[in-house]
Formats: sequence, structure tokens, C-alpha cells
Amino acid sequence: DLEQFAKQFKQRRIKLGFTQADVGLALGTLYGNVFSQTTICRFEALQLSFKNMCKLKPLLNKWLEEADSSTGSPTSIDKIAAQGRKRKKRTSIEVSVKGALESHFLKCPKPSAQEITNLADSLQLEKEVVRVWFCNRRQKEKRMTPPGIQQQTPDDVYSQVGTVSADTPPPHHGLQTSVQ
Repeated sequence: DLEQFAKQFKQRRIKLGFTQADVGLALGTLYGNVFSQTTICRFEALQLSFKNMCKLKPLLNKWLEEADSSTGSPTSIDKIAAQGRKRKKRTSIEVSVKGALESHFLKCPKPSAQEITNLADSLQLEKEVVRVWFCNRRQKEKRMTPPGIQQQTPDDVYSQVGTVSADTPPPHHGLQTSVQ
């Protein structure tokens, strides 16, 4: 019964065009219990305790009835959804601009606020877009660097040129083959 309800709830919520965050906010405004997007997500995925699922079901059922009955006319649910946190539309960055950002990142992965402002102005982007791009790019760098290997700055790379000896094994992430 709970599984079936959770599945139907998710389908109807999506069909009505509400996000999980909208539902959580609406429950708070309508019935006094604010729930996070995470809680609604876990309800839909059946990842809450049985007791919590049972507590949440009647509230979500009431919300669905309210949402169903109000389709077509702006109601309290629509107003509540409009109050929800509005996210900025995803930014698309042109290939040439991305190349310029990458090139700057290789020289300086952590630019100052002034450098970000200058770069944003020169590329005709918002400062926040450039700042977030650098944050995301540093995170990508972290993910792509194997554990135990220190990240190198461009200066480190240039200072090591010519220091490889015949005894130095190739950087194969710990895998070595013996030559016979």
C-alpha cells in the first residue's frame, strides 16, 4: 500500500509540475510541518522508516487532493510553489570561452577576486559564472587526481623537466611490470 502510494504520488507530483522542494514547502505552509526536499525524495524512494512513511502519507495525500482539485486555477499551492527558491538557469559556456577559462586555470587555478572580475569582463560573463566555473573546475581536478598523488602546479611541472632518471618508473598509478 505504501509502495503503491509513493509511486503514484511521485507520478502525480511530476505530472502536476511540482518539485520535491515545492511539496516540502507547501506542507509547511498548509499544514504547519515543513519538510525538506530530501525527505520528500526519500519518501518517494521508500528510504524512510516505516513509521515515518506512515506519518508522512496522510499529509502527502492531503497535499495531492489539494493540488488535484486546484489544477487550472492559481491557488495557495501555486503561490507557495512560486515562493520556493528559484534557481538560476543553467549557464552554457561557448567552446572558445571555455578554452580561455581552461588556459587561465592552468596558469592560475585559484584566481583572486580581482582576477575573476577582470576575466569576467574580458570574456563578457558574469563574475559569479566565472567564480563558480573555477570552483567546479578545481573540484573536477580533485576527482581526477588519484589518491596519494599530490596535485602539481604548472611551476612544479616545469621545475621537474629533465629530472627523470633511468631508475624512475613511469607514472602508471602504482602498476609496474618487470622487464626480463
